[in-house]
Formats: sequence, structure tokens, C-alpha cells
Amino acid sequence: MVQGRRVKAWMVRRGLRVTDVAQGAGVDKSYVSHFLAGRRRGRVVREYLIRIGCPATFLGEDVRKVA
Repeated sequence: MVQGRRVKAWMVRRGLRVTDVAQGAGVDKSYVSHFLAGRRRGRVVREYLIRIGCPATFLGEDVRKVA
């Protein structure tokens, strides 16, 4: 499960806004907001956040894992 508060705090410390993440990931900012609130799964958003340095532990399990 995404730890939205921790991700948001990480973003604030780095001066990132939801809009910045949305542009970088190529999605709408509402999609990022829903992802951070845990209402959407967002592989693209998750991968973008990891790529820019967000700790993977804040982002929960990889939705691509095969059971």
C-alpha cells in the first residue's frame, strides 16, 4: 500500500508538487492525487517516483509482481 503521507512529505522536502510529478510521469495531476490517496494503482507514477529518488518502501508493493 502506498504511504501517501510519507511520499507527500518526501515531495515537499524536495520542492516537488503534484503537478511536477504528473508532468514527469505523463499523467494528469488528478491521477497522481488519487495514487497518493491510495484510490488508484499507478505503475507509471510509481516508477517515475522511484526514478527520481523516492524510497520504494514508501510506494508499497510493485503491482507487476506475479503471484
